[in-house]
Amino acid sequence: MKRYKYYILSLVALCSFSACDALLDEDPLYSQNSNIVFQTEDNAELALLGCYGYMSSGNAYGQMWQEVPIVASGLAWAQRPEDLNSLNTLAANGLISSAWGGMYKVIAEINAFLESIDKSGLNEGVKIQKGGEAKFLRALAYYNLVSTFGDVPLKTVASSSEGISIARSPREEVFAQIVQDLKDALSISEKSSVGRANSWAVKAFLGKVYYKMAALGMDAAANWQNAKGMFDAVYGSHVYELEPKFANLFGEYVSNSKESIFQMNYSTGNASGCYNRGSNRFAPQASTSGINWSTYRVAKFAYDMHEGTYPGDPRIDVNFLTKWRARNGNNQTNPKPQVGSALCANDSMYTYPYWKIKFTDVTVPGSNNVNLEIMAKLPYADFTNPKNPSISVLENYEATHGASPYNSTVAKAASDFTKVGNGEKWPYFGKLYDQGQTGTMAHKNLMVYRYAEMLLLMADVYNELGDTPKAISLANEVLARARKSGVMSSTQPADWSSSLTKEQVTEKLYFERIIELCGEPNIYDMVRIRGTEYFKKFLELNTTHELTIQGEQNYTTSVNNFADRLLNGGNLTDDFLRKNLLLPIPTSEIDANPGLSNSDNNFGY
Repeated sequence: MKRYKYYILSLVALCSFSACDALLDEDPLYSQNSNIVFQTEDNAELALLGCYGYMSSGNAYGQMWQEVPIVASGLAWAQRPEDLNSLNTLAANGLISSAWGGMYKVIAEINAFLESIDKSGLNEGVKIQKGGEAKFLRALAYYNLVSTFGDVPLKTVASSSEGISIARSPREEVFAQIVQDLKDALSISEKSSVGRANSWAVKAFLGKVYYKMAALGMDAAANWQNAKGMFDAVYGSHVYELEPKFANLFGEYVSNSKESIFQMNYSTGNASGCYNRGSNRFAPQASTSGINWSTYRVAKFAYDMHEGTYPGDPRIDVNFLTKWRARNGNNQTNPKPQVGSALCANDSMYTYPYWKIKFTDVTVPGSNNVNLEIMAKLPYADFTNPKNPSISVLENYEATHGASPYNSTVAKAASDFTKVGNGEKWPYFGKLYDQGQTGTMAHKNLMVYRYAEMLLLMADVYNELGDTPKAISLANEVLARARKSGVMSSTQPADWSSSLTKEQVTEKLYFERIIELCGEPNIYDMVRIRGTEYFKKFLELNTTHELTIQGEQNYTTSVNNFADRLLNGGNLTDDFLRKNLLLPIPTSEIDANPGLSNSDNNFGY
C-alpha cells in the first residue's frame, strides 16, 4: 500500500514551537484565510493532507502529544520538569501550552477546510470522503482535549476576528460533537492508504469514544451498548489483527501492520519540517547516533509493576530500555568499541533493575582482561511481593544465600538505586528508542490507536454487560500474542482463569492496558479512564514502593534532584486524585482568551 507522509504547504513553516496568542482564533495557514473555495479535487486533497500534517507536527503527535501524556501519566520520572511528572502540574507549564495549541491548530485548520470544501463545486462523493476524513481528525483532536483537560472551548466554524472569546463548553457537548463528527465520517471508504482514516478506523474509534462516555457516567447503559455495537462490527470484519510479534509494532517506519487502526507517518527526511521527536526526548544521552538528553525515564515502581505481574513477559524488553551500547557523546555514528572478542557487560550501559559486577577471570592465564564485568539483576523471585522489592531482603541477601560475587553486591545495588545523584539508575521507555536516530529525528512512525487497545476496551465492555467469559477470552488474545513475542515462547503472561469474577476482571483489564500501552500516547488516558478508584490503586504502587520511599527520604536530605519521589509526599488524598484526573487549562490560553479566567480552571488548579 502507498505510504502517505504528511507535508505542510509551503505558505508557512508549521513545526515551530512558539506560543501563539489567541490559539482558538489562528487563521488557517494552508489557505491564508477561510474564504478560499477549492476549484479542483487536487486542491482539496492538498489542503486535507495539510490537516493530517498538523496532526503529525511537533506540537501534536510529532512531540508534544507523546511527551505530555507519557510524562504526566504517573509512570515517568524526570529531573525536569518536575511539576508534570510528579503530578503537581502548573498551569504555566510550557509543554501543556504547546500541547493545547497543537490540537487547536488542527481544529482551526479543519474548520476552515470543511467550510471551504462545503462551498466548492466538487461532487458530493468527494465532499463526503474528504470531509469525513477531516471530521475524523477533528474528533480525534477534541477527544484528546476533552480527555486531558475536561470542559474545553468548542468551536466548529472557521476562525474570524470576532471569534477569539470562547468560554469552555461542558464535556457532554464536546463528546456530542465528537460522536456527530464520527457518525458523519462513517460514510467514507472502507479502505485507505496507510496513515489515512477509513470507515473501519472510524467505527473502532467511535467504540472507544462510547466506552469513555460510559466510564464517565454519561448515559452509561446506552453507551456500553453503543460501544459493543461498534467493537463487534470491527471485530467481526477481521480487518485488523494482532501483530504476531509485539516488538514489530515499534520498529523503523512500521507502515503495514494490520494491528494499526490509525497512525502518524513521518518522512524519511525532514524536508517537510515535521518528524518524530520521541526518541530525542526519551532516549538516554549518547545511546543513539543522534541527539538525546535523557530527560525522561520510567519510575522504578512502574517497571516493577510489569516485572512483578508477568515475570518473563517478552513485552518487558520492549516497554523498557535497560541496556544499550554507549557512544562517546551525541551525534556519534558508532558506539564505543568492544573490550574483548565478544560483546559483554564491559561494552554496555545498564539501568535498573540491572547492575554490573567487576570480577577477575582467573581461567585465562596471562589474560589482560582482569577487570571484566558481568551483569546482575534484582532477585524478584525472592521477594514476597515482586512488584515491591524488599530492602530488607536485599540488605540480607548475602547472609541468606551464601557468598558469591553476585550476592556481595546486592546490598550495595539496593543502596545505589535509592541514592541521590545516581542519574543512570532508572530504565527508559523502550518503544520510543531509535538507535539509528538522525539528529533529533527518529526513524519511526507512531501508532495512535491499535487493535490490542481496542480488544482490551472491548473486553471491558463485555464485562460491564455481564459477559465476563467473553471478556476473559478477548483479553487472552492479547496475552497469547505477548507470550509468543520473544525469541522463544514464554509461559507469561499466562491466560486468565475462567473463574475470575467481574470485579477481578475489571481490575485486571485496567492494569493490563497500562502494561500493554506503557510508553505510548494513550497511556495518560488509560491510567485515568476508570476514575479515581482505579487511579488510586495504580498510584499506591508508588506510595508503598520501598525503594521509592527510601529515595524520597534521601531526596529530602540533599539538593540534588536525582532520586525517586513519592507522589504528593505519599498522600493520595481524594482532592489529589480528583485534581489529577485532568491537566490544567494553560495560563497562556487564559491570558489570550477573554472567554476564560483563572477561576474557570479545573479542580485544584
